[in-house]
This record gives sequence, C-alpha cells and structure tokens, in this order.
Amino acid sequence: MSNPPFSQFQQNVLRQSREQKAVGSLLSGMAIALISSIVLVAILAAYGGWVLSRQIQQQSVTVQQLDAKLTTDIRKVRNDLKETVEAMNQAVNRLNAQQQAQKQQIVWLQTQLEELRVQTRKDRATDQLRYQRLENRVYDLERNQAQTR
Repeated sequence: MSNPPFSQFQQNVLRQSREQKAVGSLLSGMAIALISSIVLVAILAAYGGWVLSRQIQQQSVTVQQLDAKLTTDIRKVRNDLKETVEAMNQAVNRLNAQQQAQKQQIVWLQTQLEELRVQTRKDRATDQLRYQRLENRVYDLERNQAQTR
C-alpha cells in the first residue's frame, strides 16, 4: 500500500473538521433546545404556582365569605326562632289568661245556678205548702158543704 498523498490527508482533516462542526452545531442546538425547554418548563411551573396561589387566596376569601354568610344566616334563624318562641309564649299567656277568666265565669255561673236551684227549691216548697193549704181548704169547704146539705 502506498502512503496517501498529503492533499488527501488534508481533505480528510477538513472533512472531519466539518463533520465535527456539524455534530458540534447539532449538539449545541440540542443543548440550547434542552436548556430552553427546561427554562420554559420552569417558567410555566412558576406561572402555574402563581395561578394556584391566587386561586387558593381567592378560595380562602370565598370560604371566609361563605363562613360569614353562614354565621349571619344562623344568627338570623336564631333571632327568628327567638321571636317565634316569644310570640308563642305570649299567645300561651293570653290563652291561659282567657282560660282563667272562663274558669272564673264558670264558677260564677255554677254559683248562680246553685243559688237558683236553692231558690227554686224554696219556691217549690212554698208553692207545695200553699197548694197543700189550698187543697186542705178545698177539702174542708167540700166537707162543710157536704155536711150542710
């Protein structure tokens, strides 16, 4: 085999140099793309974290608003319940007072009825006595008339 000429050697060196530059550029491009991708992912992750942070803050505010509204509603329901209980107690008190008045009226009516019964018995006894006297008189008159005849 013969030694290759220097020009061929030089061509090989140039070709390898071009190939190395091409591979170097390709690797540099890939490295830049990889670093760019990492930076882009990091930026997107930071943006996502910021968005999540905002949503958590908004949700926290929403939960606080919901809690405040719930507390207000509970307070309102308790006040309504308290007013209803008070109204019912007043109604019960009025009904109790009315019942007491009716009981007193019933007692008074019973007393009046009893007095009327007693008076009726007295009147009946008096009328019975009068009737008996009248009957005796009629009997005496009839007997006197029968004797005079």
